[in-house]
Parts: sequence; C-alpha cells; structure tokens
Amino acid sequence: MDEQHRIALIKGDISKVFSSSSFSLASGTHLFQIDWSQVLDEPPSLSKGSHATRLRSGEWVLFLTIELPVSSPELAYMILVCRLDGEFQMEEDLQSSSLDEMPVKSDSMKKIMDIIHRISEVDSTVLLLGETGVGKTRLARYIHEVSSRSKQPFMVVNCGAIPDSLIESELFGYESGAFTGGRSKGKKGLIESADGGILFLDEIAELPYSIQSKLLEVLQEHTFRKVGGTKSMKVDIRIIAATNKDLQKMVQEKMFREDLYYRLHVVPLTIPPLRERKEEIIPLAELFVRKFNQKYGLRFALSSNAKDRLLANPWRGNIRELENTIERMVVTQSEEMSHREDGRPFEMGEQLPPLKEAKRQLEKELILRAYELYGTTYKAAEVLQVDQSTIAKKVKQYREEEGQQS
Repeated sequence: MDEQHRIALIKGDISKVFSSSSFSLASGTHLFQIDWSQVLDEPPSLSKGSHATRLRSGEWVLFLTIELPVSSPELAYMILVCRLDGEFQMEEDLQSSSLDEMPVKSDSMKKIMDIIHRISEVDSTVLLLGETGVGKTRLARYIHEVSSRSKQPFMVVNCGAIPDSLIESELFGYESGAFTGGRSKGKKGLIESADGGILFLDEIAELPYSIQSKLLEVLQEHTFRKVGGTKSMKVDIRIIAATNKDLQKMVQEKMFREDLYYRLHVVPLTIPPLRERKEEIIPLAELFVRKFNQKYGLRFALSSNAKDRLLANPWRGNIRELENTIERMVVTQSEEMSHREDGRPFEMGEQLPPLKEAKRQLEKELILRAYELYGTTYKAAEVLQVDQSTIAKKVKQYREEEGQQS
C-alpha cells in the first residue's frame, strides 16, 4: 500500500454488525500517521489481506484491507478492524467505563456493590455469573478501579476468542525457540503482563481442559511456566473470572475441572438480568441517550410513551441490547433531530422503522456490498464470518427483490 493513498477506516465487529449499530466511519484517515504503539503490541500489517494482532489490553483484532473499485486515489482502500473477542466495544463505549456513571437502583445490585467494596482490599478470586450482556466486563473493571490494585495493570482475556492452539502461549508466554514462527526472543504472556494487577478471564468456561491445570497452578502456587520453559516464575495477580454457563453442570459432565471451579468460586457474584431490575431500565436508557447526544451532537429525550415501551421490553440481551437499541434509535433519526426548529425533544417512535426491518436493511446492504467487492459468495462469507450457503441464499433473495423494484 502506497503512503499517498488515503484510507477509509471502519472500526467495528463485522461478525456482530447484524445485531449492533455500534461502528464508526472515518473517511480520509491517513493510517500511516497514526501512532499504533499506543494501542497495539506491534504495528499492524496494512498490506492487502488479513492480519490478526493484539491490543495492549490483551484483546485480539483482525485488520482486513480491501482495495476499493473506485478511481479516486483519495479513497483507495477500506480497512475493517474487527474485534475477535465475540462482542463489540468501542474505546469510548460505556461498556469499558467506570460503574460510577451507571445507575444502581435495585436491591440486588446494591448488595453486589456492597460486597465489591468489602473485598476491595483483599485478593480473593471473584467469579462473575450472569446472562450475556448483564455487564460482567463493566463490573470486573469496577472491581479493579476500587481495589488496592487500581494503579496496576488490568488485563482482559476472552477465553472463547483465542484459538485453542494459541491460548497457552498467549496466557503463559513462550521462550525463544519454543515453536516455529515464534519471536526470536520469546514473548511475555498475559499472566506475566498482569503482574501486580488483575487478570480478567472472560468466558472462563471456554478455557480448554488441557490448560485448566496450568491456571490452577497460578491460583494455588502463584507460579507459572512459559511454553518451552523449564523454570517456574512467580507472579502476583488477582484473578476475576466470568461466564454465562453453568460451571457446576460442566464439572459434573467432566468438561471443567472441579478443583479449578472451587478455586474460582471464592466470591461468586450473580448479576441479575435487566428484566429483574426494571427500576434501572429508564436511568440506563437516559444515560445512553446522553452519551449518544454528546457523541452525535444531537438533542434527544425520552417521551413518556417511549419509557413505557422500554419498560415493557423483556431485554433478553440485557444492558447491551438496551444500549444498542438506544443508539440505533438516535442515529436513525439523527437528521430529523438536528433540524428540529421548535426545540422540543425528539420522541422515540416518530417515523422510526421497526428494529427488525432496520436490521434486515443493514444486512442486505452489507451482503450485497461484500459480494460486489469480492465477486464470490465464498470470499464474501469468509469476510462476514457466516456460512457460504447463507450468503448465496441472501444474495439471490436480495437481487431478486431489487429486480422486482426496478
């Protein structure tokens, strides 16, 4: 890629784009002028194709460089930066911010917060339990912020996102010459990087059984060995783990080590789903409205009718679904809101398309665009991380629809 080219940078998770509007587009960003060292372990490869690399936070991202079929050198390439941790989080996203901003109204959450403050000065292992989207990652960050280790590293590992073949070397690091393709000087693992601080193991149920015994050694002896190493290394870390799975059932089915389970199950905190703490729905929604008002430069407020509809929703996706829904409502109506002349707040539901239809339209545009760029359903499916049969069926369906409309 030539430095004279300017690039459109899309930040988001294309594997989740059908269910989340959380992505941002910055046209004309000159990527060669970005200081990648602030966020990445090493500069990304910007050549055409894909390249996986790791953020300093420990999360993995995929850089996918696409040459655009346009004549203008001002927009020669598009780069997709896709998080590989299975869930989207932008840097400014409240999912990674302090719980100080988040409303805690329910008795159940107040009890959890009370326990967190009581254990802030100790190093007991914490196990966060609860459905997807209830805020386990946010809570883990808050535990770090109020703990005696708040000035030390907070490393995040999504156990379900790293391939089984890589997770041992990512967690424990490796010595020089440990395997073909490794760094000549070896590599520090995330456990060593978290020394003095907190290691957050998200989706702990996905940790391969073969690696669980090595993690048990870290918990029991506070030691570990790098891949290819013979010397045990001391480490001082506190571990927080999280899962939406039934670990006790997995222990009974011999899918999770019983001894590791009890080592993790020292301070278990079960976060209730949003539908069981309805008193927090409106305060959360208003917080997200303020966030997106500020982000997009809009004036938006919830009407009484909108609040009633929010309270009636079961929110099976919990806080994440609520936040994505509020963002979608705001950005879908951004033009109308910015041109209100009477100064009244824009109310949800005014000319707003149903969420199902909005998601379908986004899916249609993305699939047809990917097929246009790559020319084959196989490559489009690979990029969008779905089955080829799905892409083939959708392309045929959407092209037939466009033919009927023309």
